[in-house]
Amino acid sequence: MNIWIFNHYATTPAHVGGTRHFDLAKHLSDKGHQVTIFASSFNHFSKKEMVFHNKEKHSEIEWINGIRYVWINTPAYNKSLGRVKNILSYTLKSYKIAMAACEEESPDIVIGSSVHPLAAIVGYLVAKKASCKYYFEERDLWPQTFVDFGKISASNPLALVLYKLESFLYEKAERVIVLFDKAKHYVESRGVDAGKVIYLPNGVNLDKYEQLEPTLRVDEMFKGLENKFVVAYIGSHGVANHLDPVIDLFSKLREHPDIHLLLVGSGAQKQELMKRVQEEELSNVTFEDPVPKAQIPYLLSKAQMGIISILDTPLYKWGFSMNKIYDYMAAGLPIAMVANPDLTGPLRSVKGIYVQDQLEELQQVIVNSSGSAQMRREEGEFLQEYVRKHYSWEVLGDQLESVMLNDVEGVSRNEKAV
Repeated sequence: MNIWIFNHYATTPAHVGGTRHFDLAKHLSDKGHQVTIFASSFNHFSKKEMVFHNKEKHSEIEWINGIRYVWINTPAYNKSLGRVKNILSYTLKSYKIAMAACEEESPDIVIGSSVHPLAAIVGYLVAKKASCKYYFEERDLWPQTFVDFGKISASNPLALVLYKLESFLYEKAERVIVLFDKAKHYVESRGVDAGKVIYLPNGVNLDKYEQLEPTLRVDEMFKGLENKFVVAYIGSHGVANHLDPVIDLFSKLREHPDIHLLLVGSGAQKQELMKRVQEEELSNVTFEDPVPKAQIPYLLSKAQMGIISILDTPLYKWGFSMNKIYDYMAAGLPIAMVANPDLTGPLRSVKGIYVQDQLEELQQVIVNSSGSAQMRREEGEFLQEYVRKHYSWEVLGDQLESVMLNDVEGVSRNEKAV
């Protein structure tokens, strides 16, 4: 099959950010399919240009591990207005470039991924031009996310427009891909046939955890922490990441100097969190800048536990799919989750995952874990097997491939492979 994916924010393991579509494309490519990803050259997570560096070009093609990336040259930004310009630039340029490409080759399936809905619209228009199957991947439930967070009301004119756009994409799509376990119920509540919905959560490439690649950057990060019990957090430091309770937790743990929190990432709340740690003189907390995805396995191999915090909001009634959870599992790290247990679904009963909204309880969990290497080893081995069975890209990619082959009659794995 020839598969095109439109994801404004797609990255590679060499960059900062999630690699959902790279990992999926790599698996499909290894099975004989050709995959093209249309992505912005400006990295939303690091706020850095990845490709062009003053080149006067609208786009550039790069082959990475058998995957064809079409990098769209989009403007840099730091604030909201700049981001809007960046979105419009990606939308217009990717549309023009993909439409021209349709004159030379025809995709069998186009996936439009709605980190913002305009990328999904471009995917639909290109699929219509190519007369091929269109899959709508709804990464975030727009505008339901804004409504559930209380940013706008369901009757707000913007919400009404976005609901109509969402319904349009549902109607036109051959399949609707969702990342959250309960999101399919939301899609069905919007009048969509249940048979049309595919649950495809984020996953993990286990090969990277079995063949670790040491890096000087990570080694430097752990200098002075060699004899500590390191609890790692990797990811964004924003409002939705709810990291203040994690700092509260380690304030309680200051009487255990051998237990250390390492936060790796960036985000709008990072400076405030760093200021708070400094004011409270918490010597058991360290902040580091984000690292490329390829360095995460080695980083986690040097930690003893992973941590995550989930904001108690109606948004998560549809579930969640956070990359860091599967990365922790793949690294064999027990996981402390600061969360309302009712939000975490089946994860709260998985061995090695501790879900609590009472910090005193999690404090004791971390202390107990720091004192028992055997318990950590047993829990880690269980989690590695659990993620292999349920969230490896080998398993998830096979599931999607099976649906695709079913939808595209007469096209085998190798017909359009490079």
